[in-house]
Amino acid sequence: MKSILKKTIYLVSILIFGSCSQYNLDPQTEIKKGEKIESTITIEDLSSTYMTSLGSFTADRISSDNPVVINGIVTSTDIEGNVYKYISVQEEFTNGRAIRISIDASGISAIYPIGQRVSVVLNDLCIGKYGESPQIGTYYLKGTRLSPGAIPMPIAREKVIAYGNAEPQAVVADTMTIAEILAAPKDEMHYRLICIKDANFNGYGEVEFTYKKLTASELYFGNPIPTITGVPIARELVDATGKIYVATSEYAKFAQNPLPASTYKGDITVLVSWYNSDPKYTGNYQLTLRTLGDLGSGFDGYLSTVNYTR
Repeated sequence: MKSILKKTIYLVSILIFGSCSQYNLDPQTEIKKGEKIESTITIEDLSSTYMTSLGSFTADRISSDNPVVINGIVTSTDIEGNVYKYISVQEEFTNGRAIRISIDASGISAIYPIGQRVSVVLNDLCIGKYGESPQIGTYYLKGTRLSPGAIPMPIAREKVIAYGNAEPQAVVADTMTIAEILAAPKDEMHYRLICIKDANFNGYGEVEFTYKKLTASELYFGNPIPTITGVPIARELVDATGKIYVATSEYAKFAQNPLPASTYKGDITVLVSWYNSDPKYTGNYQLTLRTLGDLGSGFDGYLSTVNYTR
C-alpha cells in the first residue's frame, strides 16, 4: 500500500508541477555522461505499438515489463530560442526516424547539444500527438485536451542518457525538394532534419491566420514588435517544385530580423514538423530554423546585413 501511495504522489507531482517549471540550465552546467543502453525498439515500432489513441491531441503510457529503449543523435539546439523545451532525436541507420522529446527546461543544449548521442529509456513515459505530431513526454491535461507534457528535468536526466562526446559533424541533413516533403508520408517526416536547396522567401505568409502578401512592416521572421502570444509566425518558402511554411516563434532571437529578400536564394536547413488542430482539417507542414545560421550557401550576403556570424 505504501509503495502504491508513493507512486501515486510521484505521478500527481509530475502532473501538477511538470508543465510550469521554470528550470533553467546554466551553460556551465556540469555534464555527466552515461553509457549507451542498446535499443530494444525503433521509433517506427514505438509509434505503432504504443501510440494507439485516436485524435489530434493524445497521450498513451509506454508500459512494459521489459526495457523500452531507443537510441539516436540530437539534431536540434535551443541556443537561439526557436527550439524551446524539446530536443529532436534522429535514429542513425538507413530509413531511421526522428522524434521530439519534450523536456521542461530552457538551455537544454547545455546537456544535449547538437551531435550528442542519447539512449532514451521510455518505460512509464508517454508517447502521443500534439496537433497530430508525435512526441515523447508525460501526461498533460489542459481543459479537455490531453497531450504529451514536458518531462521534468530531474526525470529527463534519468530517462534521456547522454553518452560519448557530441559530434556535430555527424549530424547531416537529408536533401529534399519541397514537393518531395509534401508528398512524403507524414510518419516518415516528423522532426526530420532536411536541407532544401535553391529556396527563397517570396514575401508571402500568414498574418492573424490570413494568407497574404506581406506589407513592409510585416516582412520579418516574426512580428516586428512581439505580441507574446506564443503563436508561431508563418512565412512562405518556395523552390522550383512548390511552397511551404517556415514557422518562427516570437521568442526566437531572430524573430525581429527582416526576412531575406526574394533575391536571396540558396540552401536552407530545417526541422520538419506537422500541425493539425482538428481531424476535420487537412493540417500543414511547419518548418523550423534551429538558428539563423541554418540559412546556408546563398544567404551569406543577407547574414552580413543583419550582422550574424555562423
